[in-house]
Amino acid sequence: MKKIIASAVLASSVAMAVNVPANHVVDAGWLAKNAKDVVIVDLSKPKDYAAGHIPGAVNIPKGKFFQGKMGDIGHLLDNPAQVKDLFDKAGINNDSTVVFTAHVKKAKKYTDMTRGLWTAWVYGLKNVAILNGGIEAWSGDLSKDATAPKAGNFTPKAFSTTDVKTWRDIYSAQINKDEQIVDAREMKHYEGKDNDKRLLKHGHIPGAKKVSAYLFAKKDGNLFKLVSADEAKKMIKDDGVDINKPVVLYCNTGHLATGSWFVMKFIAGAKNVGDFDGSMYEYTRTDNPVEQGQPK
Repeated sequence: MKKIIASAVLASSVAMAVNVPANHVVDAGWLAKNAKDVVIVDLSKPKDYAAGHIPGAVNIPKGKFFQGKMGDIGHLLDNPAQVKDLFDKAGINNDSTVVFTAHVKKAKKYTDMTRGLWTAWVYGLKNVAILNGGIEAWSGDLSKDATAPKAGNFTPKAFSTTDVKTWRDIYSAQINKDEQIVDAREMKHYEGKDNDKRLLKHGHIPGAKKVSAYLFAKKDGNLFKLVSADEAKKMIKDDGVDINKPVVLYCNTGHLATGSWFVMKFIAGAKNVGDFDGSMYEYTRTDNPVEQGQPK
């Protein structure tokens, strides 16, 4: 009997796993209800985190998700050792439920959360979500006390090439017309009218269609929230992209494109969509051509 009672007490003291919604988006009410069973990751700069964060949130500044490097190409996906170090320090384990948060004061800023989620997803964390509306959607008090979690023990898994694309996938899509290349940037970048010093050429990858990640969040009162599934599907279709065919997304550094990846995959239901990690930062450092002008 004593053993049975002890087992029952032990079981009740262990936090129950909580599953995120199928679209990997949670609202502030869901997060408040389940906060004790979730690792909340705040992607703000350290000074913004110190100024106020959701209670219990750990800080992984978004720049920490761009530590990967290959030759002189930077801003790439973190390597397995880098991801393990980040997640272990944040108290993340293989079976953790993780919600990524950030300040979303502009429509495009939801992509800070999707960059964190994309990194977690490709290395094997599947019970992950973003907070719709960002930290601004949180109705409770914010904390200025830094969270010091117990160290986690995360083991990165080998990722599928569906979610992470390379220049080889760009070449393949230029030959195989059933595959689609999609530019997730602002129109000025697509047209080649920018002066972005990170790029050695200006314009878009030949044959690329245009579906801006900026447009997948819109103002709802004082918040910027993601569009509905129906709205996302219509926007994607209107821009000439078929979510039933493979999609290779890119932007300048692979960051904004994670927003389009997230919406296409989890909200619109695309089956085969991936982010070209090196994006135009890598592409323009090759002999590959670019095109300028409006989408065709």
